[in-house]
Amino acid sequence: MSAEEAVFATLDEVVRHELERWKVPGMTVGIYRDGEVETYAWGVESLETGFPVRPDTLFQIGSISKVFCTTLVMKLVDEGKLALDTPVSEYISDLELADPSAHDSITVRHTLNHSSGLWGDYFTDQGLGDDALGKSLPGFAALTQRHAPGELWTYCNSGFDLAGIAIERVLGTTFEAAMREKVFAPLGLERSFFFAHEAICYPAAVGHVQVEPKSDELEISRMYQLPRMVNPAGGIISTVGDLLKFAAFHMGDGTAAGQPVLTAQSLAEMQRPQIAAAGWADEWGLGWHIIHADGGTVIGHGGSTIGFQALLSVVPEKKFAIACLTNSSRGSAANYPITRWALQHYAGVSLTTPAPVTLRDDELAIYAGMYSNEWGDAEITVEDGGLNIVLTDRSPFTPEPKVMPTERMLPVGNHTFTLVGDEFFGMQVDFVWYRNDGDPHPRFLRMGRLYDRVG
Repeated sequence: MSAEEAVFATLDEVVRHELERWKVPGMTVGIYRDGEVETYAWGVESLETGFPVRPDTLFQIGSISKVFCTTLVMKLVDEGKLALDTPVSEYISDLELADPSAHDSITVRHTLNHSSGLWGDYFTDQGLGDDALGKSLPGFAALTQRHAPGELWTYCNSGFDLAGIAIERVLGTTFEAAMREKVFAPLGLERSFFFAHEAICYPAAVGHVQVEPKSDELEISRMYQLPRMVNPAGGIISTVGDLLKFAAFHMGDGTAAGQPVLTAQSLAEMQRPQIAAAGWADEWGLGWHIIHADGGTVIGHGGSTIGFQALLSVVPEKKFAIACLTNSSRGSAANYPITRWALQHYAGVSLTTPAPVTLRDDELAIYAGMYSNEWGDAEITVEDGGLNIVLTDRSPFTPEPKVMPTERMLPVGNHTFTLVGDEFFGMQVDFVWYRNDGDPHPRFLRMGRLYDRVG
């Protein structure tokens, strides 16, 4: 057995363990190191057909699409068609927002680093026509302004959809056509698409969702195509091979196949810390999340759609990247330990989680209560030096409100807690004091999205 085969056998063992542990039907993993690309596949594309996953099988990559959208924006910045610190309303003259002050202060930069303050989950099906993004624009007037632009990090799909509308306005073409011309084609991404009718021509996985929370039983998600208006935030269907080409470009000098695509300054700006994040990363750049790990800085992004989970992690200083794509709603539970193992063994980078700290129940009482947003409620109670959280899901993808199983959180300092269940191990949430006017209680619970404290 060669040295490379021995390494693969070790990776194979790790992947098979996680897929069995979380009952993930299928997975592809791509690794870029020392200029070489390795792509592997496990499992099946569909539990119904049993067709095996191939290394070039297409998966939905969800919000990794945001880094592609940002790359397109930076291309237009280099061309002088967009400017990061110009209000997005200057490119979208008919934009209306619930908060008039935000109308003239949300910049293109705010849309790309999740600091616009807009309620971030606006998914409305405007059809598959070329006018889908434009038809979604009136709905932005009803989105809650959670905080002033630039003041907090709050995960926000809506900001990227605004950026997509701005792209269409300045170019006079569709967002998807612009992406194909200015990003996919120059980078040689021949297996990256937006539409089901494109994906169906190639080996493609279908998504699987749990029958019940915490259940090992899965069923195929019959919803595949996302609403077209969310394509800038999460619509790409791709392969680990194309994701590694994309990662290699972002570890380079801005050229692809010898041709300039982005300036070195724009590449660096995307990777420069822009705002302190919470829970999902240490900081956020433009598009990329940023984690300061032991042994190097990791930039990346995760992706979640109905029945698919994806993760791309890149260490520019080590010229290393790993992409993981799964066709399960529990896929992230497998993606993260596989990624941590690969970062450690191939790049010498260790992702660690903070150790719990000790707080008395009376010190924890300040966090207890009900928190709510447009998509659900979070009830926080105190028990034995930690917090319990019960989420009620009211998202448009849930036919009726669904109460999720209780999860346990332990304090790790600085109003920050970590979920301790195996499926969410290491995921952090925090509590935010924001313009409280003397109220001793936190204004928000932040789990990527903000939940307002009720009462």
